[in-house]
Amino acid sequence: MNTILRLSYNDLPFHLKICLLSMSKYPEDQVIGKDVLVWSWIAEGFITPAGSSLQETAEGYFNELINRSLIQPVHRKDPFYVFGEMEVYACQLHDMVLELIIKLSAEEGFITTLLSHGEEAGASSLHQREIIRRLSLHNSSNTNASINERKLLSKVRSLYVFGHADLVMPSLSGFRALRVLQLEGCSDLDNNHLQDLNKLCLLKFLRLQGLKVTELPESIGKLESLETLDIRGFIKKPRDIRGNWGVIMLPLSFGKLGKLVRLHAESVELPDGVALENMKSLRELVDIRPTLHAMAEIGKLRELKVLELFIKEEPESSSTGNSNELVRTCLQKCPSSLQVLVLRTSISYSLDFMAQIPPGLQTYKSDGYFMAFPRWIDPTLSYLTILSIVLWCVRVQPEHLDKLAGLPSLRFLRIHALLPPDEQEKLVIHSSPSSFPCLTDLRISCPLMFLKFQPGAMRKLHRLCLSFHAGVTNDHFLTNTFDYGFENLPSLQHVVVELVGDEHPEADDAIRTTINDHPNHPSLDFSYA
Repeated sequence: MNTILRLSYNDLPFHLKICLLSMSKYPEDQVIGKDVLVWSWIAEGFITPAGSSLQETAEGYFNELINRSLIQPVHRKDPFYVFGEMEVYACQLHDMVLELIIKLSAEEGFITTLLSHGEEAGASSLHQREIIRRLSLHNSSNTNASINERKLLSKVRSLYVFGHADLVMPSLSGFRALRVLQLEGCSDLDNNHLQDLNKLCLLKFLRLQGLKVTELPESIGKLESLETLDIRGFIKKPRDIRGNWGVIMLPLSFGKLGKLVRLHAESVELPDGVALENMKSLRELVDIRPTLHAMAEIGKLRELKVLELFIKEEPESSSTGNSNELVRTCLQKCPSSLQVLVLRTSISYSLDFMAQIPPGLQTYKSDGYFMAFPRWIDPTLSYLTILSIVLWCVRVQPEHLDKLAGLPSLRFLRIHALLPPDEQEKLVIHSSPSSFPCLTDLRISCPLMFLKFQPGAMRKLHRLCLSFHAGVTNDHFLTNTFDYGFENLPSLQHVVVELVGDEHPEADDAIRTTINDHPNHPSLDFSYA
């Protein structure tokens, strides 16, 4: 097997070899976020765009490593998760692949990895190495002397720390050439360990996760080269009386990060007085709490492509304003460049006030609910490819299906329908070349299975995920059959069925028989909830 893996590695083009070797920094069994990996490759300078953006090229490298079976894709376990998608969100390395790339990385001096108690991963010749470009520490302790004896920190371009590191973590002031800093699960690192963060003037990528830190330092504004700031899971402030995690306040100096491309966080707030107008490179703002000031500043970001708002209902104030008005204002001020809009809420929250979304939007997802079918869904949203909505007591009607079917670019559709009304009727999806022309993934979660597919419907649909109550469905439509027309979907490859409530052998048998008889023999994931 080692010989086969070595041959597979040797067969890689140079750019993929570099990207694969860089993954030797991770501990065994680590789930590696796709976005984190892609951003770090960009910051390290491993990506050479060829007719597409750096991000798109890097994602292509990621997919190619999966296709070559050198990394293992990780999918979300819950197909009905409101914010999930059809795409792989992470990956893992097989133990044998990790062992190989650690050895190769050590032989080539690509990454120096210090494990617990100070031993080095890979070749023993690393003890004589004069220059360390990339340093990875795994649950290290009592290795500080080993690092400092070499006096090579000034040449390190990338520092990765996973797990406990309070005894080994050198002062950041020694890493003058650092481009990438990744601290994950370092629960013993506190505010003092970030004191010299401002001295990393070449830093492009900063990921802070699981630290014992109470706030970001004000000096972060001096990181004039920073492009990626990822503080998801950075700290967890105490829960409020409703059980919600507290909001993290960004420092005032955040607005000085002129080269920042993306901020990914968990429930952060912009302080009053911070100015974003000079952040002309900013493309992604994820998990920002909307305030009057924040919305005014976000409206100035003319190149913003990704916006994710965290809506936390609380008493109205002069700074927060009314949540509905804030979100409405935000949607009105969103730049025409916006491609992704995600609205997260901490409570049951109605979005019926929404009259429109940006016309160029490609992705819309929210766990807020609509008590009427959204008026803004119509075929003029020609770029919309991903749509995930929640309906509350909404009677889905044929004209609603027609609007969805007319979205020319829609590839992924999720509808979570809560408490469907008594007057909900059975809806038939007809065969038509212009109906759902691009849809490949459909996910419906509703007590009633109110859809039936005619022959040739949804011609490109590969994946179908349904969660419903078979008994309630039959009682509602006064039928004893379990014919939903699955056999009429010509491109079907994967089916997920989750039956809610008690086991229903008749529905179970009927669904399995239909899928088994389908000419494509699609896979079936069947369960009860």
